[in-house]
Formats: sequence, C-alpha cells, structure tokens
Amino acid sequence: MIWVTWRQFRTQAVVGAVALGAVAIFLLLLGLRMRADYDANLAGCMAQGCAPGVVAGFEDTYATTVMVVDLGLIAVPGLLGAFWGAPLIGGELAAGTHRLAWQQSVTRTRWLAVKLLLVGLAATAVTGLLALLTAWAVSSYDTVRADRFAALAFGARGTVPMAYAAFAFVLGATSGLLLRRPVAALGATLAVFTACQFAVPTALRPHYIAPRTADIRLDAATLSHADGIVLNGSALTIGGVALPDAWVVSAGPAAAAAGREPDGDALAACLTPGQHARTMECLAEQNLHVTAHYQPSSRYWPFQLIETGLYAAMTAALAALCFARIRRTL
Repeated sequence: MIWVTWRQFRTQAVVGAVALGAVAIFLLLLGLRMRADYDANLAGCMAQGCAPGVVAGFEDTYATTVMVVDLGLIAVPGLLGAFWGAPLIGGELAAGTHRLAWQQSVTRTRWLAVKLLLVGLAATAVTGLLALLTAWAVSSYDTVRADRFAALAFGARGTVPMAYAAFAFVLGATSGLLLRRPVAALGATLAVFTACQFAVPTALRPHYIAPRTADIRLDAATLSHADGIVLNGSALTIGGVALPDAWVVSAGPAAAAAGREPDGDALAACLTPGQHARTMECLAEQNLHVTAHYQPSSRYWPFQLIETGLYAAMTAALAALCFARIRRTL
C-alpha cells in the first residue's frame, strides 16, 4: 500500500521538491542580504535606540518583500490542500478506480489511513520547512519590527503553518470524498480554507486568553503612531494606538483626566487640515487618555499552541468524518 501511494503521488512530490528548492534559494539570498544590511546599519544601535530614519529606512526597504513572503507561506497550505488533498479520494471516485482499489486485500479504512498519513505528513513537512526558512530569512526584519502578533507574521511563523497544512490537506481529502469531483473539491477547499484564514485571526485569536487592560496617555510619542483620527462631537477615536512589546486588540475613545468627557470645541480646534504635526502637538497638550485592551508579547507562544491545537482538532474531526463516510461510499 505504501508503494502504491508513492507511485500515485510521486509526480506531485517531485514538483513540490523542485518548488521547495527554488523557494529555499530565494529565501537564502534574501536572508543573507537582509542580515548584511542589518549588521551594517542597525546592529550597533538597536540596544541604545537607532535614529528613527535609519529604522524606518530598513523597514521600508524590506516591508513589501516580507509581506509577499508571508502571504505566500500562508497560501501554501491551501494550495497543498487543493492540489494534493482534493484529488486524493476525489480523483479515485471520479475515475471509478476506487472499485478496484477497495476490492483488494487492503481494506478501504487502511487504504485511507495510509494515504492520509503519508501524503499529509509530506504536506506538513513541506510547509514546516518553508516556515523555518522564512523565520530565518526575515529574522532581522522581525527584530526591528518587533510585532510578532501582526496577522501575517503570526500565521507564517512558529507551529501554526504546519497546523494549517494538516488541516488544509485533510479538508481537501474530505471535500473530494463528499463532492466526488476533484475540480469542485479543489474550489471548495480553497474557499473554506480562505474563510478560516480570515475568520480565525479576527474573530477567535484576540480572545484565546482574556486581554489585559491599560490606560494609555495620548502624548506626542503615542500620537506619532496614530493611523486615523475620528472626531464626532466630543468623542475622539484614535486608530493605531500602540503599547511597547504588546498587541493592542482594541482601544476605546479618548477621555480627559479622571475619565471626564473631553472638550469637543478644544478638540475641533486642534484638527487643522493639512497640518498633521500641528494637530498631533495640539492633541498631546489636551492630556487625553484611552483605555486599551492588549495581549502582552509573553503570550505569543501560548497563542501559537492554542491556534495549533484548534486546527489540529478541526483536522481530527475532518479525518473522523472521512473514515466514517468512506465505509458507506460505493
């Protein structure tokens, strides 16, 4: 059974190995270039604090490349699920070869177990190797950015990429078994996996552990990172409120000292169109505060393990559905 599985899977394995080698070369060159740039310009001043222009220049140089790499790594599990998982059973059912395969000495349960285990491990291993290479290549950027909870970075580092791969592969196999058409299963796999990749980070991840609460003063340093200001009467909402070494999940509207409502007229006078620096300086003088809910960086690995466990549970549930369904499939 192992030999038969290899014979059926070898073309996909060769294509995957070639693609992995090409990506590994790219990541190796990217990592060497990024590390050389970091050592030359930032390594000596990171502990004491580098000039803002130097740090911003480094981030601007590599931000787009790192974003594309992270997006690619997050997409890999879905592609493996679609092109490796969907045809695994769906291809047999569409071609009718399951009638012959399941009449041999190997039971259909064992047939499914070997296929899911061998090809699933291959998909997980490929994704794991890519995650390790990516983490090494962009480690300098991650050090400078210091935002491990960022949606793309979190999904492309640690243990979660392998959990994504296992889930996407078994999702593809289950789709093929239920839909009996590889093309339809491919589309369903990509759609469901993409939906999970949007739903989990936004709806579930912030609540794995109850967030902590902090009172943040809107001084000049905090306001310099603001990415949006909305004033509705005396209700001032500041976007992009940040805490050092933490993930701010949400932040309430600004309040004056002792929790009083801010002076709407004074705030309106601060909002000078076309003069961002003057607006920030004026707001900093109002002694405003916001209540923020945040996750400290010390929870990064607990969050990684929780999300890995979540996807592992979904993978196990799909595998159980496969084994239950295949016994009744003709």
